[in-house]
Amino acid sequence: MLDELPEWLRADAGLSLAREVKAARKARGWTLAELSAAVRLDKGYLSKVERGLKVPSVATVLNLARALDVQVAQLFGKTVDASAIHLSRAEERATPADRQEGTGYRLEALTAGKGSAGLEGFLVYPPPDFTDEFRAEHDGEELLFVVGGSVEVKFADRVVALRAGDALQFPGRLPHQVRRTARTACVLIAVTRS
Repeated sequence: MLDELPEWLRADAGLSLAREVKAARKARGWTLAELSAAVRLDKGYLSKVERGLKVPSVATVLNLARALDVQVAQLFGKTVDASAIHLSRAEERATPADRQEGTGYRLEALTAGKGSAGLEGFLVYPPPDFTDEFRAEHDGEELLFVVGGSVEVKFADRVVALRAGDALQFPGRLPHQVRRTARTACVLIAVTRS
């Protein structure tokens, strides 16, 4: 099977193929059963392909590429689907919004809601005080990275102090607030919603 492929496609073919077939399937919003029906292959076999346990024949790879509407080289990690990369240029983003009503935070969206991974990114300019009126709570995970200044993150039973260069990750379902402890502070926040 692999010896039928050109040399540039052979290196790490099984692992790249496994990862990329699964990613292309999920990008289309298909279940394994739907891909199985589209390519007329056993669902169990495709599951093994996606886990890197089986390397399909060239004919099967061509069939998978056709059904998933991707280039064969993409399935081997040699090309990238342009829609998978999202660039946010500083000069094209809106300036940080004035304080969000009821929160005291100023936000600058970095990701503009693009992508299917459920990842959102913001620069946050936190207020100087915690407030009783607002606590963030959401699905997924949250990662805070202090770009400048210093902040405190308040949870139900503790306050965590962070300074420039520090990072903090936690489940988004935990009620939390961020406040600056320096005159100015900026925090990069990445949130997964899936």
